[in-house]
Amino acid sequence: MIKKTFLLSVVFFTALSHTAAAAENIRVLVSNNQRTVTLKALAGLVVKGSPSGLGEKKMIIGSSSIGTRPVRIRSAGEFIEMNGRCYRGCIELRKKKNGLLLVINDLDIEDYLRGVIAAEIPSDWEFEALKAQAVASRTYALYLKRTAGKRAYHILATVDGQVYSGKSGERARAVQAVRETAGIIITYEGEVIPAFYHASCGGHTESAMELWGIDAPYLRGVDCDCQEISKYGLWEKRLSPGKISAALARQGIRLQGISKAEIDGITAAGRVKNVAIYYAGGIEHVPAETLRAAIGYAALPSTFFEITMEDSEIIISGRGLGHGVGLCQWGAKEMALRGQDYKAILSHYYPGTVLAHMDAHER
Repeated sequence: MIKKTFLLSVVFFTALSHTAAAAENIRVLVSNNQRTVTLKALAGLVVKGSPSGLGEKKMIIGSSSIGTRPVRIRSAGEFIEMNGRCYRGCIELRKKKNGLLLVINDLDIEDYLRGVIAAEIPSDWEFEALKAQAVASRTYALYLKRTAGKRAYHILATVDGQVYSGKSGERARAVQAVRETAGIIITYEGEVIPAFYHASCGGHTESAMELWGIDAPYLRGVDCDCQEISKYGLWEKRLSPGKISAALARQGIRLQGISKAEIDGITAAGRVKNVAIYYAGGIEHVPAETLRAAIGYAALPSTFFEITMEDSEIIISGRGLGHGVGLCQWGAKEMALRGQDYKAILSHYYPGTVLAHMDAHER
């Protein structure tokens, strides 16, 4: 098939207007630094601002085809395919200063959540846990939208935002959880909260003040029974000094000749604040989260750990997975198993908060 490249620099950009069915949209960065983007739609593609749209079923758009104005393209049907992945809503293309393309999926927040929940929590878990996740994810997305400022997008489609893969991420039970909690968000004193969440806290959630300097009464840490069922209850990692040195070097921390490591302070919840690393040049006090990021989140699941030495190996024994702030997903599962509903789950992990509807918080 002959590839078609369409010149779109003359297309007039107009923002999508909200309809009654789209009370709140979200702009998700789904791809970055693209030279070309392939869009498909069996029902035909429609370019916003064009009187009739192009009506093509496939368009291959190069960065050289985009001018200074963003270009928005949607399907005449339900889904638009971008580089092999299907999305609801529309795709917006923006040329960056480096000449490459920023690709944003602009869609209703409820449709966005369809492709998020099953990626963040197993869709076969207890339904009340899925509903708690749906409310937390909706709240977190809305909070990031409210605080995005003039940035072209509101949230990333990765673990640095919320994992989102469009249609391919949709699962029936997760979608039902979104529907049954439609529009519900978590608030504190009338404001949308940053509803952080993680996989498994290890027995007590962490204070956001300890980790990020966020002094919020609903993010100060609570007891959790996730350890009774969590598959991340206990773990052990054995690391050579050389591996730790190489990992830190990639973060710009150069410590040659590491001989040992010790815990240097813990939080009230029991997580490590800093790790004292002894090396040829002396002692370096490395924040535990920095060490975790350097080694890798899979290789070092959390900062809830102890350190020992054995035969020149540094042994890190810990529990839990994730940063530990806010909703504990395995804890939510355990509460649901005990018959607690999603409201009780959210009240436990975000104490003092109130559930409200997004409509009351539109700006």
